Amino acid sequence: MASVLQVYSKNIQHFNYLPTYYNKNTFLNLLHFTKALAKLIWIIISNHQIKIVHIHTASRGSFVRKSVIALFSKLFQKKVVLHIHGGEFKEYYRKAGFLKNYIRHILKTVDEVIVLSDEWKIYFDSLIGQQKSIIVNNPVVIPASITPKPIEYPIKVLFLNHIDPRKGIFDLADFFRDNKAWLQDSFELLVAGAGDLGKLKKFIAENDLTKLIKYKGWVSGKDKEHLIEESDLFILTSYNEGLPVSILEAMAYSKPIIATNVGGIPRIVKPGENGWLVKPADKDSLLDIFRQVKSDKDILVKYGQRSFQIAQDYSPVKVNEKLGRIYDDLLTPNLKKLNNNYEKAQ
Repeated sequence: MASVLQVYSKNIQHFNYLPTYYNKNTFLNLLHFTKALAKLIWIIISNHQIKIVHIHTASRGSFVRKSVIALFSKLFQKKVVLHIHGGEFKEYYRKAGFLKNYIRHILKTVDEVIVLSDEWKIYFDSLIGQQKSIIVNNPVVIPASITPKPIEYPIKVLFLNHIDPRKGIFDLADFFRDNKAWLQDSFELLVAGAGDLGKLKKFIAENDLTKLIKYKGWVSGKDKEHLIEESDLFILTSYNEGLPVSILEAMAYSKPIIATNVGGIPRIVKPGENGWLVKPADKDSLLDIFRQVKSDKDILVKYGQRSFQIAQDYSPVKVNEKLGRIYDDLLTPNLKKLNNNYEKAQ
């Protein structure tokens, strides 16, 4: 979600971002949220030009915080767009207990619910009880130019995400350990991100994988761009997802993708076109894919070119156009039918 907001901040005029999360310290986070809520109320009261409050949320604590903002915004008669990014939302709702009615109430109270894929639209429409949610792609900045990179051994496979079991990184580490002799000199796994670093580094050391798996730290900006550029293949084997910006970023740099068939990923990763889809923790399928790549590394160039083509539909310009139509619909309801007809024509 943070990556999406960074893209918005750089590509949307008058983007007024108000963060509600500080850190993992409960007290400081509560204090920060209270200040953010007070600031929002003051902005709404003092600036009558603000008609819409666009709220980005994940699940769990993020959703609870944002629900309070949604209710206050409606109290001041503002239109509210709830933009849901959380790939864990189904699990969150399943375990929500007495909060389930409250969650459904919030989804029905806001004016629009934005989701990231057809799968999520079906899910949220079922919770809301009506065809209310709208699919909006996550935006990704397309590089102005890309220098073609020859594919040489070892093939650099990039994992760029949270170091968390739910992202599949430890399944991937197990795969490299179990196939170490076969993968050696042919592949190299580059890992970047924050999270359970101690567990990952311990695993690498204990299994003598320093030549196969290299941790690059947490990267951003130019360092992240350089890391994506120097890789040959991107991999993300998550158990749950919305529409991962990390995959879109890799596609914008013409990288083929290995990913799991969860959330909105099948919208952007097309088997036989720009990558491969597997089930979470399916190491046998991973082995088949790595064998295919080793026997024909030129396929990475072909798939990478297709990734770049698909990524064009996720440029900030196109996403901004979609958001603009949503805002127009909220402020001028009689335009909604016209815009709906436009959507069908696309």
